[in-house]
Amino acid sequence: MSQSQIPEGEDPTEYQFTGPLLVNKLQEAGIHANDVKKLAEAGLNTVEAVAFTPKKVLVTIKGISDQKADKILAEGLFFIFPV
Repeated sequence: MSQSQIPEGEDPTEYQFTGPLLVNKLQEAGIHANDVKKLAEAGLNTVEAVAFTPKKVLVTIKGISDQKADKILAEGLFFIFPV
């Protein structure tokens, strides 16, 4: 972002730019490493990909139950939209 795109009067150091979060980041939220591995093997390599995957798709991954899918989705969304 160039200086001209930062609203006048705002500190440019306040803006933090990040890229996609790797799915392994979910382990920090209490998602078991085996479940993270299953997500990655299913092609969900980022937290964003996981968070925006419908629950009905997550439960088709072997070993991911309804309850696990709920927790995974909740944690994934929390990383993207922290409260």
